Amino acid sequence: MPVSSLEELERFLGYSFRDKNLLLQALTHKSYAGEHGLRSYETLEFLGDSLINFFVVDILLSEFPSFSEGDLANMKSYFVSEEFLYELAEEMGLDRYILVSGKGSNRRISPSLLSDAFEALWASLYIDCERSADATKRIFENLYRERIVSSVRREEYKKDYKTLLQEETQRRWKERPVYRVVSVEGPQHSRVFEVECSIREFRATAKGRSKKSAQQMAAKKVLELMMLSES
Repeated sequence: MPVSSLEELERFLGYSFRDKNLLLQALTHKSYAGEHGLRSYETLEFLGDSLINFFVVDILLSEFPSFSEGDLANMKSYFVSEEFLYELAEEMGLDRYILVSGKGSNRRISPSLLSDAFEALWASLYIDCERSADATKRIFENLYRERIVSSVRREEYKKDYKTLLQEETQRRWKERPVYRVVSVEGPQHSRVFEVECSIREFRATAKGRSKKSAQQMAAKKVLELMMLSES
């Protein structure tokens, strides 16, 4: 990948990497790394997971100090979930930069892979800025603090999209949505499920590391389609 192709990603972050190889490692899946003798993002992902947990908890505690530990735990669980991180990664177009085997027409980036790369990205940034947690946290907060706070105020962390969709379809038509497994990919220990959710003329598919997570994301998409149809 030409270094110049990463400039758009750096502009999104508001940060220019001194060591571009760190950024490239964060974007390199083990399948591609094994074929090309490179380092994959796995160890960076391990560090990035802890960093994002810290950033999220710090935001929640500073903004909502009177909330109970139980409420804060539920919020944190939502904001560090695969579904939420996948959403953030997708919005920044991170899938365009991932180095994974099968690039081309057969190149498919699963939600779990994309959320893992998102975690690795923050670890690479942290290391590149001389392991300054404060500097890394400032960049994270510039991008996501307002979003997290507004999501808490709207109580999005409490939402079960399958339940919300069913409530809406029952209210409209006295019907329930139908879920169908479209495909299952990957080895037994690392499967990716693609699920379709449909109700009347509304239909959407989504992927996840479990049927449940894929169903949730598909339900969310259908619910959004239904809301858009009314606007």
